[in-house]
Amino acid sequence: MGRSTRGVTVVEALAAGALVGLAVAGLAASAALATRSLGLARDTSIAIALATAQLETLRAGARAAGSDIIVAANGTRFTRRWHVTGGRGEPVGLNVDVAWGERTLGLATEALP
Repeated sequence: MGRSTRGVTVVEALAAGALVGLAVAGLAASAALATRSLGLARDTSIAIALATAQLETLRAGARAAGSDIIVAANGTRFTRRWHVTGGRGEPVGLNVDVAWGERTLGLATEALP
């Protein structure tokens, strides 16, 4: 009963410090993942808006194939390609692909000739 507990207190403090360090590292990893996920969601939303806008243009009548490059406000470079299939009494297939980084999004619909 006469043993000193000072050594145990130092060991407990070191263990608590290690646990706090692990918790902070986990939070930092979660924050980095959340930031990447938000960036992907933002870029995907922009790509959907670009593809939808081009589909509406094709639907309105200018139905030639083509492509363009758009740079978003955040610096992301989007390459948009579109093409038209069918016609001559058949529904016209309208296809738009938007690519950025290593990702690609495609939208397609049909319109009457």
